[in-house]
Amino acid sequence: MNSHEDLSIKKRFGTCSKDCYGSCVFQGVWNDFAPERKFLYAKPSTTHPFTNGFFCSKLNHREDLIYHSKRLKKSFIRDGPKGENNFKPITLENALDKINKKVCDIQNKYGSTSIIAAFSAGNYGLLSRYAPLRFFGKLGAKITYGGICNEGGCAGLTKLFGTYSTTNPFQLINPSTKLIVVWGSDLSNRNIHAYYLVKKAIENGAKLVVIDSRFTQIAQKSDLFIHTYPGTDHLLAQLIIKYLVSYNYDKEFLIQNVDNYNLLIEEVLNIDESRILSQLGNKIQSINNFVKLLVENRHHTIFNVGYGVQKDYSGGRIVQTIALIPIILGNFGKPGTGLIYSQSDFNNRFIPPLLEYIAQSSKHSAIPGINLINLGHALMSEEYKLLFIYNFNPASSLPNQNQIRQSLSKEDLFVVVQELFFNETTKYADIVIPSKFDLESHDLITPYYIPGLSINEAGPCPYPDCLSNYELYQRLARKFGWLNDSIFQEDEMSIIQNCLKLLPSNIQKNIRAQGYHLLFNQNDIPFKDLSFPTSNGRIQASGSYFQFGKNKFFERKEKEFFLISPSHKYFIHSQLGQINHQYLEVFKKIFLNKIDIENLGLEIGEEVLVSNEYGKCKYILGELMSLKTGMALIYSGSPSASKRNLNVNFLTPDIPEESGLSGAYNSAIVTINKLK
Repeated sequence: MNSHEDLSIKKRFGTCSKDCYGSCVFQGVWNDFAPERKFLYAKPSTTHPFTNGFFCSKLNHREDLIYHSKRLKKSFIRDGPKGENNFKPITLENALDKINKKVCDIQNKYGSTSIIAAFSAGNYGLLSRYAPLRFFGKLGAKITYGGICNEGGCAGLTKLFGTYSTTNPFQLINPSTKLIVVWGSDLSNRNIHAYYLVKKAIENGAKLVVIDSRFTQIAQKSDLFIHTYPGTDHLLAQLIIKYLVSYNYDKEFLIQNVDNYNLLIEEVLNIDESRILSQLGNKIQSINNFVKLLVENRHHTIFNVGYGVQKDYSGGRIVQTIALIPIILGNFGKPGTGLIYSQSDFNNRFIPPLLEYIAQSSKHSAIPGINLINLGHALMSEEYKLLFIYNFNPASSLPNQNQIRQSLSKEDLFVVVQELFFNETTKYADIVIPSKFDLESHDLITPYYIPGLSINEAGPCPYPDCLSNYELYQRLARKFGWLNDSIFQEDEMSIIQNCLKLLPSNIQKNIRAQGYHLLFNQNDIPFKDLSFPTSNGRIQASGSYFQFGKNKFFERKEKEFFLISPSHKYFIHSQLGQINHQYLEVFKKIFLNKIDIENLGLEIGEEVLVSNEYGKCKYILGELMSLKTGMALIYSGSPSASKRNLNVNFLTPDIPEESGLSGAYNSAIVTINKLK
C-alpha cells in the first residue's frame, strides 16, 4: 500500500446485530473514501471467548449483503393495489412530508392511540429497537410488546427461580462438567459457537446426551440420543423425574433450597408411568441409561434447552418441567451444573438505565401497547388507522398469515415500512423508507446467550436517503415541529456516549478498549450462595406441573401430521436470502419420513396440498430420515418475496402460548393430500 491507501483504511468495532445466539464481535475494515463499497470485510475477534475467531456460515461475507444490487436506496410510494411490491420512487423529503401529513390527519380525527409502531428484533441493537420510542412516546401512539420466540419459557423459569437466567454458559467447558444434556437445541446449525464449546468439553472427557425430535448433527456426537415425538418433552421429563425420585435424588438440596418440595414429590409419585411409556414410543433402556448418567454425574451436569420445546400451547410449563430435573438433582450453584436457556436476564444488572435513556420514557406517559403475537387480530378492528413497522417482517414471521395479511390489506390502514429490501411485508406498505444496515449505525448489543454488552461503531453509508431507525423518527419529529425538544437533538453517537457514562467504570473501560464486556469468565458460578431472586430467595415449587391435558400428536387422524417449523441453517428468520439464494429451493418443500411417504402412496418430488384450519399451500414432497414418523417439517422464514404463498405460517396457529407472551408455532396439525 502507498501512504494514501494507508490513510484510507479505517478499523471499527463491530457486533453482529442479528437475532441470533452468537452476537459475534469483530473488527470491521473500511475504506471511507471508496465511492460505494466502503465496508471491505469483517475480521472475527480472536480474543472474545465466544466468538473465538470464526463466524457462522450465514454471514461470512456480509459485505455482499450490504452492497447487494437489490438493496433499497430510495424511498417508494405505492403504485398499485396492496399485495404486490408495486411502487414508484419518491424523494425522501416528499415521503416524510406525506407521512407527517398522514400522522397529523389521523391524530386529529381518531386520536394518537389509533397509531401503532410494530417492531421486533430484526436488528437486535438497543438503539435500533428502542430509540424510536422517543418519537412514539411523545406522539402518544401505541407500540407492540412481547415477542414470538422464547418468552413462554422465560416466564416458566421465572416462576421457579425469579429469573430465567441461572447459569454461566462458559461452565460448559469447566473441568467440573462431566455431562452435558442438549435438549431440543440444534447447536450444530443454530448456535455453532456453543457447539464449539460442547465439542471442547467432549475432548476434555465430558459425556453428551441429546434429546430431540430430529436426529441432528450434534446428535451424531452424543453418547446417548433420545429421539422424541414432538410435543412430548414434558412426558419424557416427568418420567425421568419419577425415576430419579424413586431411585436417587438430592433431598438435602430440596429441603434447604426449594419451597413446597414435598408437594412436588407427592405429585411426582402420582405420575402414570405406563401411560407415558405407551405414548413416548422410546425404548425404556435408553431412558434408564439417561437416568443412570444423571445419577452418576449428579452435581456435574449442565442442561442446554432450546427454544423450540416451548413453541407449544403449554410451552412455559414444558420448560419448567425440564428444569425440575436439575432441581431434583441439586444441580445449581456448583461448578459444572445448571440450566442454560436464555441468559439475557443477567444483563438486567445494567440495562434498565440504558433503556430509560435510549427511549427517554420518563419524558412522556407510559406508552400503551398490544401483544406482538396478537397484531393481526388487533389490526382487524376499526381502531387502528396507521401502522409503522421497523425491525420486523410480520407478513412472514407471524402465525396465521391469512389473518395478518388480510389486516395489512385494509384500505383504511396506512402502512409505513422501513426496510433494507423489498419483502413480504413491503407488499402491504403505502410508503417504504430505505434503511441503513447495522454496520452503518451506531449501536449497543446485549447478547442473550453470553451475557454482556458490545458496541457497533458506524461506518459511512454511501446512500444519502438511507436512514437508521432513530434517524427516521428524528427527522419526523422535526417535521412535527419538535426541533427544540432536546430528546431529538442528540445523534446516535451522543446517545451511546451518554449510555456508557451510566455503566460501571470497568464496563466502560472494556467497551472502549476492546468493543465488548462480558459478565462472566469460565469459572464464574452465578447463584453460588443458592439465593435466588424470588420472594424468599428459595426456588418455588408450588403449583401443578404435570397436568397438560391431551397431547395433540397422539390425536392425529389418518393423513395428518404434526408440523414443526425450524429455521434453516443458512437463514435467520426471513433474512439473508440475497446472499444465500442457492438454498431458497428448500422453502418449496415439505419433508416427511420415508415410511410416511410410502404409506400415503406419494413419491418424493411430487407436489402435494398441505392444509389445516388456518390455510393451505402447495409444496414439493421431500424425504428427511431424521424425522420420526407422524412428523412434517417446513422451514420457517422464507426470505423471498415470491408470488407463491410459500410460508409455513399460513399453517401455524395464532393462539399464543398459555402465558400470552409468545407464539405456539409447533402446535399445528396438517393434512397432506395428493394434488388432483
